[in-house]
Amino acid sequence: MFSSILPSRSTALQTAHRLATREYVPMAGWLLSWFLLGLAIGHANVVRLIAVNAFVQAIRHLCTVETLTALSRRSHWERRPYRAARRIAFRIDLLSVAAATVVAAGLVSLLVYRGFGDLAAMVAIAALGILSRNPAGLLVARRDRSLSWRLGSTAAFVGASAVVLALGLHWTAAAATLAIRDWGGMIATWLFAPMRQPSSQPIDKPLTFAEIAERTEASARQRLSYRLMSALFGFALGPLGNFAARTGRGVGRLDRRIAAWVPRHRPGFMLFTLVTAGTAAFFLFVSREPSTVLGAGAFSRLAASGAAVLLWWNYGGRAKDEGEDDED
Repeated sequence: MFSSILPSRSTALQTAHRLATREYVPMAGWLLSWFLLGLAIGHANVVRLIAVNAFVQAIRHLCTVETLTALSRRSHWERRPYRAARRIAFRIDLLSVAAATVVAAGLVSLLVYRGFGDLAAMVAIAALGILSRNPAGLLVARRDRSLSWRLGSTAAFVGASAVVLALGLHWTAAAATLAIRDWGGMIATWLFAPMRQPSSQPIDKPLTFAEIAERTEASARQRLSYRLMSALFGFALGPLGNFAARTGRGVGRLDRRIAAWVPRHRPGFMLFTLVTAGTAAFFLFVSREPSTVLGAGAFSRLAASGAAVLLWWNYGGRAKDEGEDDED
């Protein structure tokens, strides 16, 4: 009776292996890296660096587009048409990187104005990791990055953090570990990842900006759903919240299901984005304590995801996100 309900042993083992390699090992590496950096540069600077990671992720969510995912769907193409599609993706990525540079420069200027000179320098250094995916990630679009990117970035982050601690390096080197982490995922994929298997639904249409925009909007909705799910689990379960959120993402793709359930209501998204952006600004201006800076970073990431949905709203509602979210 129960055999038709319960998963088979092989399925359970596959699920456990997927969770361990794609969720729990990266989470353990993430925690270990922050612990090592805490020993190296102190608690206050680590809190600021966690906020910097959130600020940089917000810049990436707001400004970059899903060229890598769209190009990967054409990995089965012959050499010449594939290279033509990659050139289109590269040109679009250059525009997104230019936008990210402008936003990063504005954020750095704002932080300097508020007297956060060290924080501004951290953001400028860590933002170099954005280039690992846009446009450098296009170099590995034909490879299966579902595992290699996560494990490569985890190993790079742990290794770089250990070097900072062992050599007693400055907080600028600690900020560089965030960029090194992103580049570690790309390089590991380039060196070790197998080629992607042909899709069961191969695509033969030319790569267009509209398709990339559709996937960017879908990715933004999924990312926002995961952040809200993680926050809800954190509020309900405390330290176990991140573990529960990762389990939900890894087993049942709960973030994608929530994204599909959320109504496409533009005024609602506008209100959410304005409230979270306003809260981030409040935390940034009300105090210079590390804890308030951390709050500003967390709400800025939520606001950036909401703004990205609004930015690509007219292209949304048709594509399902197929990207691999390696965000922590």
